[in-house]
This record gives sequence, structure tokens and C-alpha cells, in this order.
Amino acid sequence: MRFAVLILLLLAGCAGAPTQGVDAGRLVLLTPLTIPPGSATVRLQYGQAVARNAVREYDPFCIFEINTVSDGPQTVHPDTFRVTRISETVGAIADTASGPDPAPIKVGMFRDDRPSHIYYKTLFWLQSDKQAVRLLSCMSNQNVPGVYPFMRNLTLQEIRTALGPAFRLEVQ
Repeated sequence: MRFAVLILLLLAGCAGAPTQGVDAGRLVLLTPLTIPPGSATVRLQYGQAVARNAVREYDPFCIFEINTVSDGPQTVHPDTFRVTRISETVGAIADTASGPDPAPIKVGMFRDDRPSHIYYKTLFWLQSDKQAVRLLSCMSNQNVPGVYPFMRNLTLQEIRTALGPAFRLEVQ
């Protein structure tokens, strides 16, 4: 009986996965979005832009990415971005190093080999005829005690809540 309940809970966790049967869609930006100086990304959580170091990583959040880094702030104007591909990955936030020869970075706690951060990421590859946009990555840190059997990608509703009213995500 317990095994059957566990299987049902696992299947229920997969039911809201946003990529089931989805090949494409649209991400509509309804208000201007500012990318901070020295960055090509902005983090979005609870419906607003948050500083890189202010993200509550155990709650759903998204990272909106453009193609360029600038010394000054950059504005992404309201637009409809085509979602050209959707993929899901699992990894640690610090899973690669920057530089000419990227190498894996080992991240662990308590002197063991297990990662301290486990992110189930949903990636929306974006395209626009007007602006140089790249990617929307939505995730949360799934490495909390007691969740291991229930780790999963965010549901479409969780992603929409993280993005807030400035965005409308339409997947087909």
C-alpha cells in the first residue's frame, strides 16, 4: 500500500511539468525590463526583478538572459519572444568554471561528495526579430531534507508566478 501511494505521489509531481507535449510557444514581455550594468541577466522571483544575491533559491525563480553585457544598464522593451525550444536539465549552480578551459567545480557539504545545490531547470530558448534575447531559465534549489523522492522541475504555474504580471508565458 505504501509503495502504491509513493508511486502516485511521484506521478502527480510529473503531471505539471511544462514540457510535456510542448514544442514551442511565446513569452510576452508586457513592460520594459532593465538588465543591470555588467551583466546579461536579470533574476525574477515573486513577480519582480531581484538582485543576484537576493534570490531565495529554495523558491521558484527565473533568469532572463540576453546576448550582450554592457557597462551600463540595458533595457529589454516589451515584445513577443518566440520559444524555439524547451529543455530540462539537472545540475549544481556551480557546475562549470569560467575561463578558457572550463572545468567542473565540486560543490559539497559536510565533506561528502553530494552537491549542496540541486537545480531542476526548465530552459526556454528565445528568439526575437527586434532584440538580442537568448534564454529564460526557471528553477529552484531542490536539495532540502526529505524531498529527494519528490525532486522535479517547476510546474507551469510556479514559473508564471516567479515571472509575475510583467510576463505572459504561452506554451503549446
